Amino acid sequence: MAGDITLEFDQLPAVTPSYFRAVTSFGSKLARGETIPEISARVRDLDVRADELARYRKVCGFPRAETLPVTYPHVLAFPLHMAVLTHKNFPLALLGLIHVRNEIAQYRAISVDEPLEILASVGGHRDVGKGVEFDLVTQVLDGSGQVVWQETGTMLSRQKQPHTKKSRDNAQPGQSTVPELSFTPSEEATWQIPSDIGRRYAGAAGDYNPIHLSPWSAKLFGFPRAIATGMWLKARAAAALQPHLSGDRYTISVAFKKPVFLPSTVLFKHASGEDGVNFALTSRDGEIHHLTGDVQPL
Repeated sequence: MAGDITLEFDQLPAVTPSYFRAVTSFGSKLARGETIPEISARVRDLDVRADELARYRKVCGFPRAETLPVTYPHVLAFPLHMAVLTHKNFPLALLGLIHVRNEIAQYRAISVDEPLEILASVGGHRDVGKGVEFDLVTQVLDGSGQVVWQETGTMLSRQKQPHTKKSRDNAQPGQSTVPELSFTPSEEATWQIPSDIGRRYAGAAGDYNPIHLSPWSAKLFGFPRAIATGMWLKARAAAALQPHLSGDRYTISVAFKKPVFLPSTVLFKHASGEDGVNFALTSRDGEIHHLTGDVQPL
């Protein structure tokens, strides 16, 4: 497509300049007839650093292995994500974007010592009830050029919708609807999530979003307390589900529902079946769903 923007890097770019651009960017909406341009960032021959991988395993609960945790390529690609989402031609403000869904497809296990090529890209959008959605797509390629891992992160930019009205047809005054899971859990575990998990994850993954770091920085963005990073929750779930997975080819998908305020005690629930594994993270009383997802073989 004419006008495509491709950023080529010899090594992963520093994220500090991207954070600076994020806090000084005021773009927040698309003009009529405008969409997100095609912007991509690529790095080749990337080697995994053993010390960084070890920190990630520890904070997310993955055991030591000769292959990468299924969620780790997201961390490797994070500097590319930042470069794309803070590019001068990206029309939406990075701060305030909401990660609503995430799907990872692993086509084979990735060895810890193989060089990788990573490509991250955005382009286009969808108008939804709450604003604008777009996909941040990441691919990991091996030395032969084959895609071995792919992630689609769906992001929401809230936009004012002056001509829409909330439907109240099914609302009952004084009543709230308790969400129901789409599966019957066969196992559940209690997670005690500490107040410093956002800072610990940031140290391992490089994601220093202020809403995850402390109550004071979170309050600057309208949160009463810091909230757990969505991709830490997904990684923690993936680590917990490893004994229930067979084979290295599968998708693991999640929908992020309600934030987990720190510290918190939550329940991780799951059930295995012929079609894979369903799982969810809920409040202790089950009335709040923080995350729902599934694992399906490829």
